[in-house]
Amino acid sequence: MITRTLTALALSSGLAAASVADNQEAIESKVDSANAHRGLEVTGAVRGVAQASYFNTDQDTYGKNIMPDVERNEFVNADFNFGFRPWESVRANAMLRLYAGMQDYFASAAKIIEVPWLNVEGQIGNNFYWVVGDFRQQYSPLTLFAPDVDIMYEPTVFARKRHMAEKQQLLEGNQRNLQGINLQFRADLNDIFGQVRAEGIFARVNRAQAIDLSGAEGNILPNDSVPGATQASNTDKFLLAGNLELLPLKKNAYLGGTMMYIFDNEDSYTYTYRHFNDEGELSINVDDPYMIDDINPFELQPQKTFILAGRVGGDVAGMLGNKNLILDATAELAMSMDKVKTMSYVFEDGDNGTGTAADYDLDGDLESLVLNPDGTPSMKETSETNNGLALNATLNVGYKTDSWGVRLIGDVIFNDSLWTNNLAQSPKFFAQRVLNSDYDGNTVKYGVNSPLYTTFDALYNFAPKFAPVAVSLKTDDNGFKAGQTDSYNAAPYNKNSWTANVYSKAQIALLQAMADPALQLVLPNGKASANREGGRANLVFNVGDWFEAQGLFSIYTQVAPLYGFGDVSYMEFGGGLKADVFKVLGFKKPLEISGSYKHSERTMEFDPTVISPLTGYTAPMDGKAEFKTDFINAGLYVQYLPRLGITAGFQMINMELNDKQQQQSLVDYGAVAVTAPLVKGTQMQWMVGLDYTLEKNAWLSLNFGMVTVENTYNTALGTADAAVNLPVYAENEKGEAGWPAEFTSKFSQTIVEASINVEF
Repeated sequence: MITRTLTALALSSGLAAASVADNQEAIESKVDSANAHRGLEVTGAVRGVAQASYFNTDQDTYGKNIMPDVERNEFVNADFNFGFRPWESVRANAMLRLYAGMQDYFASAAKIIEVPWLNVEGQIGNNFYWVVGDFRQQYSPLTLFAPDVDIMYEPTVFARKRHMAEKQQLLEGNQRNLQGINLQFRADLNDIFGQVRAEGIFARVNRAQAIDLSGAEGNILPNDSVPGATQASNTDKFLLAGNLELLPLKKNAYLGGTMMYIFDNEDSYTYTYRHFNDEGELSINVDDPYMIDDINPFELQPQKTFILAGRVGGDVAGMLGNKNLILDATAELAMSMDKVKTMSYVFEDGDNGTGTAADYDLDGDLESLVLNPDGTPSMKETSETNNGLALNATLNVGYKTDSWGVRLIGDVIFNDSLWTNNLAQSPKFFAQRVLNSDYDGNTVKYGVNSPLYTTFDALYNFAPKFAPVAVSLKTDDNGFKAGQTDSYNAAPYNKNSWTANVYSKAQIALLQAMADPALQLVLPNGKASANREGGRANLVFNVGDWFEAQGLFSIYTQVAPLYGFGDVSYMEFGGGLKADVFKVLGFKKPLEISGSYKHSERTMEFDPTVISPLTGYTAPMDGKAEFKTDFINAGLYVQYLPRLGITAGFQMINMELNDKQQQQSLVDYGAVAVTAPLVKGTQMQWMVGLDYTLEKNAWLSLNFGMVTVENTYNTALGTADAAVNLPVYAENEKGEAGWPAEFTSKFSQTIVEASINVEF
């Protein structure tokens, strides 16, 4: 099947590409005619992937893992963007998405036709613009922003895969996808006052919706009851925002202010019905009675967050009229006022007075605790507002000519621990397992803690509609129930680490616990990350448009260290370069080489005198816990014929923990999953391919690659039997004397794929 699909894709895509190239002028004239006479504009994209991934390990000698070790994903997407302009000042836009899975091509129920993007926009005069429906917007890293991951000089063969995965989720740079009303005003004043911009937004960022808590779709941790485990919402969540900007001095200076109110509409609070067993636990048994329940019983506190931000900046080089000098700076100060409700024990007047549950636990003053008639502790609800502060500043200094340039970019941030703004902190990347996910079974939901997780798999692979394999092949009701896992129901879902979701505070906290340390260790939520202070320097040097090199260094610390720790610090340094060898030699076709290296580390100092909030006892550890990771990239892209080329890429990630960090990892994320500490890990990926390229985002590629992983875990700390990050066959290493001190997991994935991406 994979061979036939590859051949069909190659032939059809090649013919289509040649046809487009030969008739480009005729097509453009027809489009111009349609735009001029019919008020219709059509753009879009076609993406198709045929992919097979083969998992292999020599360690499962007894075949304990019975799940499929081969996964095939074959699908085609066609996105058509229709712009209808019935009048000069009004335009309606709709995206029609057609999807077909090639493995079930003749099953009509497997086809998907949807409209994921729909709006109406218009303009009144030269100054006023409005849009109703879907739209994108970004203001600044502290207000309205979608944080991304940064991979220095990413190889082309991998960058293209990531581009397709992001486009599948309708992502555009750092813009936030919203749905509602957007009103904008622009007016050019004069050379002194420049331009004034005003904007208002009212948008819904989540809606009250019931989600199956045991399904992979819509849940961060299916079947788990920790806060943030599901993205189901009890209420509708809205954003009300206003933004005002002034660009005086011929737009060389900048003044701006933003007000945002993010709130859950408590009037929309909705309930649902679920099955519960005799013990009062959620049940999948349809014979158990229905009972009313909160849609999201693990996150009951409505959000009410007010954001106030001010920005100032200036382009000194522009003011001086110097085209060679680079000298500009911006600074932003933001405040969050987040209303929270807390539940606390009620105390009688006495030795304790009034206090919290912690006062009660530590003092052991049983007489002061107020009890209800049924003997349970009396609780009271209190409301308070947490005020958080965030500061970002950026300076660009450099010099450029027609032949070379050098610039230094410096960033400084100070974000305290109470700072919160989920419209700027919700990441675009949430690391998930993609290829060969069936092989993980019950543990696939744990993402970075899954036995077969790799950063490369999460970054670059996706499957719009994946149907997991049931662990039971029986067809009766009991067989159906037995076929489910703790990670998913045996129902189709979207496998993609890239998302446009806006998360709640509890969900963001959970995502941080499940963040990929190779990509999100230092600033997991971008420049809006809470509890960070420090800075970064990035030096960039270029020669014309054929050579560029850069180096970076950053250091950050936590403003308020976590309970039980002293200082917690982060450091990054690295560098890289890219060059087009053919361009400097005078050839028209490219021969691009690139490479980079980045080192990241986290150091945590223990404070053994502090009571641990997890155990209630004095922390038994002191010293430092260190986590280190290295990320290496190398890429090659060369065209040897007018449109035919070769791509190649190599990536490697090394991770290492010291003894203290191994011990600390036992309690770091205990609410998420029990894991055996990772002593050392190495991930490597290489891929080579042939491609036929028309434009930057129009190509057909045939690729072959391999991912190899070697992870060593400390299994002597009493967690091995329950650890979710060890494969099921790890117990083969168990000897008569118990678990060895270490277990090394080795596996590989061989990937064969063909992809076509044409954006028009």
